Amino acid sequence: MQFVPILDLPADRQARIRHLRNQPQVRSFMYTDHEISEAEHANWIKSLSGNTRQQVFVILIDDTPAGVVSLSAISSIHRTADWAFYLDTALQGKGLGSQVEFWMLDYAFGSAGLEKLNCEVLEINPAVIKLHQKFGFSIEGLRRENILRNGKRIGVALLGITKSEWQARRPGLLPVVERLAGHR
Repeated sequence: MQFVPILDLPADRQARIRHLRNQPQVRSFMYTDHEISEAEHANWIKSLSGNTRQQVFVILIDDTPAGVVSLSAISSIHRTADWAFYLDTALQGKGLGSQVEFWMLDYAFGSAGLEKLNCEVLEINPAVIKLHQKFGFSIEGLRRENILRNGKRIGVALLGITKSEWQARRPGLLPVVERLAGHR
């Protein structure tokens, strides 16, 4: 598994990301669940150039785009950021989410120089909330009835982890993630 900045990929691979993001099972857990058009995707890619507040990586498996992991709302002053990821629905449930989460935590608190990492998860996605908690994230709040989806109000869980919390949790998770990577 490789993590490559999206802007370092050729246009055809960047376009493949739109297809992954538009998978119904991926869209259903996003703030915006409409189908992303080619123009909207192209504008998003353009917005990343020179943007110091966002970093987007494409997850490659055997040189094929398998998902996206990103940092957003990066604050160099506070050394904080938000993060999110999604995977091709054909690859979900195979331990890849754990490998992606481990990589991001190492990256965020290593190369990216962060001290705090945050994320938001729709309450209709309890599996991802549990995944984050397994890696040391704490639920810091709930935005009750925060978004409208199919005529129903849905809450959003707010989670966070500090660098010291990750450093304490990491040694116990390393063997688990290494085992998952070996079974891919």
